[in-house]
Amino acid sequence: MIHRSRSFAPPYRGAGRQFRAVLNWAYATTSYRNQPPDFPAGVGVLFYGRRVGARQTGWQVPALWWRRGEAFHGRSPQPRSTRPRASTKAAVTAVAAKEAAIDDLLVRTAGRFGETVDHPESNSELSAAAHAFVDGRFSGTGVTPTGAALTLTVVTDQPEHKMRVPFVDFVIGRFGAVFAAEMLAEAVGVELVTRELVPDRSRTRHSLGVRDPDDLRNVVFGDSASRVRTALAALPADDYANAVDRLAPQRGARIGCNLLTSFLFPTQHEWVAADIARSQTVHRYYRSYCYYLLASVDSVESVEKILALEETRDHAIWSTGMSMNFVYALCANIGPGVEPFVAELFEGNLSAQHKKWCAGILGEIDTDSGFEHLVSRLGSKYIEPAVIEAIARSPERAARLLADASGPEAERLRRDLEHVHPESAMRKRVSGTTLESSDVPALLRDPPWLDRAESMDRGDVREQVFRLESPPAPLRVAWRGDEQRQWAEAIDVYVPYLGRRDWPEVVAAFGRGTGFWSLHEISYAPEHLLRPVLSYAPTPRYAYRGAISLGRLLARFEGDALDFVLRAVLAAPAGQAQVLLPVVGGQLTTTMLEWLGKKSLRPVAFEWFDRHIDSATSDLVPLALGRTGPSRTLARRALCTLARRGHRDAVVAAGRSYGAPAGAAIVDIVDADPLLALPRHIPVIPDWLDPALLPPLTLQGERAQLPSDAIRTICTMFSLSRMDEVYAGVDIVRELVGHPELAKFVWDMFERWLRAGAPEAQSWTLDALGIVGDDDTARQLTPLIRTWPLQSAHRRAAMGLEALAMIGSDAALGHLWSISQSLRFPALRAKADKLIHRIADELNLTPLELADRLVPNLGLDADGTTTFDYGDRTFTLTFDHELRIVVEDNDGRVRDRVPRPGRTDSDGAREEYRRYTDLRKDLEGVRTELVSRFEKAMVNQRRWTLSQVRTHLVGHPLTWHLCSALVWSTTDGRYFRFSELRRPVGPDGRDIEVADGDLVVVAHPATMGDSLGSWTFMPEQAFEQVRREVFRTDVAAEMAALEGRKTTTDQLLALGERGWKREDPQDKGAQISLNKRLDSATAVIMAFPGFNVSNPRMWGEQKIVHVFHSGLELSVIAASELLRDLAMLETEPIRGDEPDLRGEP
Repeated sequence: MIHRSRSFAPPYRGAGRQFRAVLNWAYATTSYRNQPPDFPAGVGVLFYGRRVGARQTGWQVPALWWRRGEAFHGRSPQPRSTRPRASTKAAVTAVAAKEAAIDDLLVRTAGRFGETVDHPESNSELSAAAHAFVDGRFSGTGVTPTGAALTLTVVTDQPEHKMRVPFVDFVIGRFGAVFAAEMLAEAVGVELVTRELVPDRSRTRHSLGVRDPDDLRNVVFGDSASRVRTALAALPADDYANAVDRLAPQRGARIGCNLLTSFLFPTQHEWVAADIARSQTVHRYYRSYCYYLLASVDSVESVEKILALEETRDHAIWSTGMSMNFVYALCANIGPGVEPFVAELFEGNLSAQHKKWCAGILGEIDTDSGFEHLVSRLGSKYIEPAVIEAIARSPERAARLLADASGPEAERLRRDLEHVHPESAMRKRVSGTTLESSDVPALLRDPPWLDRAESMDRGDVREQVFRLESPPAPLRVAWRGDEQRQWAEAIDVYVPYLGRRDWPEVVAAFGRGTGFWSLHEISYAPEHLLRPVLSYAPTPRYAYRGAISLGRLLARFEGDALDFVLRAVLAAPAGQAQVLLPVVGGQLTTTMLEWLGKKSLRPVAFEWFDRHIDSATSDLVPLALGRTGPSRTLARRALCTLARRGHRDAVVAAGRSYGAPAGAAIVDIVDADPLLALPRHIPVIPDWLDPALLPPLTLQGERAQLPSDAIRTICTMFSLSRMDEVYAGVDIVRELVGHPELAKFVWDMFERWLRAGAPEAQSWTLDALGIVGDDDTARQLTPLIRTWPLQSAHRRAAMGLEALAMIGSDAALGHLWSISQSLRFPALRAKADKLIHRIADELNLTPLELADRLVPNLGLDADGTTTFDYGDRTFTLTFDHELRIVVEDNDGRVRDRVPRPGRTDSDGAREEYRRYTDLRKDLEGVRTELVSRFEKAMVNQRRWTLSQVRTHLVGHPLTWHLCSALVWSTTDGRYFRFSELRRPVGPDGRDIEVADGDLVVVAHPATMGDSLGSWTFMPEQAFEQVRREVFRTDVAAEMAALEGRKTTTDQLLALGERGWKREDPQDKGAQISLNKRLDSATAVIMAFPGFNVSNPRMWGEQKIVHVFHSGLELSVIAASELLRDLAMLETEPIRGDEPDLRGEP
């Protein structure tokens, strides 16, 4: 019978001393005694925010290593409680909660425990011991380590494996560390033997058995063994020696028990040596258990013997790096001399966090060898923060070893080190004069957060509490324009495939939450079947294409789907939050208020508040004027932010709707000094962002530099800011300091953040780029955004896109547009496209119209040229019709490029050459996209008015070169080009009258008919237009002719250059089709065996299984373009002896 705990006293004999020694360790947060400081207090100077000076002699294990590693009796710090003693009420409550958790575990697993322990095949003695432990776990009667081991094995088997550590903690607290060690040793020798399936086949029945001596299958050490090792290390010397004597008889033939005891007792070097020697005989499938010996070794040679067990060195390094607690333990046990091994670990296939820790170890070991290994890897990710820490720890060593180091990173660190003087107790800048404290603006000299008494209320002026009730606002859907139809008809490349199922079966399974169905399928279900089920259908655990599917459900069923959609979105808001944008109601206002505090959801929350500002502010006012608490703080902050975003009138009106006093209170809140709008905790500027090493800043009109304290204040202001909520002091700093200077300053901050490993806590440096960045910032940031996804930094790339949108200049938005068209990562490309749409909506433009206005002029003159002046030499740059650079010098010679400045050139030649290189970089980012944009415009027959073409395209110095080589057409069939005078002319050069309001398109040869022959004289074009091959054969016949034939994988992938996209990855990354949008239709090619998202060329050849397009009939242009793409494929018949190409067409 399972009964609840009543007693707190430890009943197991011999456990009394141990109980008091380890109770606080097991159930309370512990701290470790500090190691002696590396540097005497008061000696040294500050470097990267840390005090540095002369080192003490002698090597000591860093305290951090013990916390992340494994305890070692007699060496690791003893746990010291930071909580009340065990006799206090708080400690009793904590222990009772832990014991209650074990009681709940035994209740949950009582059925499985009974059928396993009492199974006919179970050993009767083992069964009795298990029952005795459960019954006597509080009284202590009849409990044995064997019974505890059997109970642990049964009740913490799947799916209760996470309760293994709490169970071990319970045993340590109740019966002591020695008992717990014996329990684990006994657990290694027992196993659950699979016997039969239960009738419903949902699980298997087991019996208790004794494990073979060499069998390590499903043996579990893990964190539970680490807890016992720590408890043993905390024992007094006599008790520890007794523990060794108690466990020694357990060693012998059973390899698992030997490995466990060597791990638990690292002081027993002869045990460890014997087990390392015996590890050679362990079956290769079980050798991972031998890695536990790494936590007990005391030499590099022993480490090498353990790693030699693996077949390859790479796998050994990977296996070791998977368990950083072992790495920290062996480093603590061995000390100096382990540096080459840790450096090898860093170079291995480790996770990002583990690489950071390896770099940290090399710095923390505080030796020449460790520092040299770090310096030799400068430029690698995660290294520089460790180097900075090492420099601060021992600047003398750093100065000595950096002197011989090469590379730009080492040179920069040398310069940084020169900014501090080893003998000085004060830090000062080495160049320029510093502004006197009295001349520093008050905001920078005495920022508001230094006087917490004044700012603790964060601008709360009126403290009266109002008891207000917001009017009832049930959830409802408020659509905008044609939004509901667009959501209901959102395009999916694939419609649901039910196979042998039918809609009633699928909808019924959806309502029960059982069976096989997907939200994607459900969103297409017949209305009469689905509408009644939505009200009680369970929340989906997984949603493929969730946002589209939930949006379709909301558009189709509106109020009937509200509850289901809301539950689904709240269960997994990431990627689906935007579905709630049309929904309004008091309940949702509270949700959006919470989302304002979540970085990833803030943009959606702000968009929702902007959309429903009147009803939302009415809901916020009672919260903002209510009782003190988190809700009031959030509501007040939200109202102030909304007021600054242009909604002040709506906020004030909402307050006045509750009466004059409430309205006055709201006015006081939103009009309070924004400089006092501070968070409860001011962010701490990290060590790597040392103000003394940042670029100097000067006030406008001053030559003297701002002191370091003022620079730190500016950094703090940026740390308080986000792109969608900028601290008010930043705008003041922008006025005090020139914008270009401030932009360079935040770029340096950002680069230091990247070199520090881009810690999430300081991602505000990326926000700062958006807040004060300029065109140069956008130019430097864009290449990083394109590469970050390759480094698994998708969130950082998304923030970069927000920064480009926030900068908002034509150049920045041009880069954003380019990313939205060409980035290979769909999610980020979609985000860029969404930002472009948002900006275009604000300007009442379409995205394409916005793009026409964002083409950079590259500093060109109106005629599309620019001149680079080198003094005696000049170079005129222009472009051909493919936007390739053409350079002509002052002697009339055509060159490939502008040459580098020579000795005889003028002083300004270097700056002119820099302007040329910037132009080339900017052109690279826009040329391909511009050519593609005009070709798509021809295929899609995009329409402009002639006035728009003249203003934004023909009148633009760059796009003029493209437009002048194209044939244009009016909607009534008049064809023309633009003359050198930029007027419409026919093929004979005569002017053609086209009104400014007439609609024009880039002519497609498929629609030009006989007129096409008149334009063959046109010069070389950026893309095929007048010389483009036109196809007029039957589309269906041509598609059918390809089916059942084979082609190369490379040819199918080459269709990507024509706009074909592979489908989203399916199971195991499989992709079996390509698709392309044509007008309102979609063309699809299905292939076998298809592609793999990680290796598209896994198979060299593909069978074309099916080619088709949606829609009834394609336009003349769409049909010609589809056949033109298919004509690229060179196909052959399948011979019949190619097994990789089997598959039914």
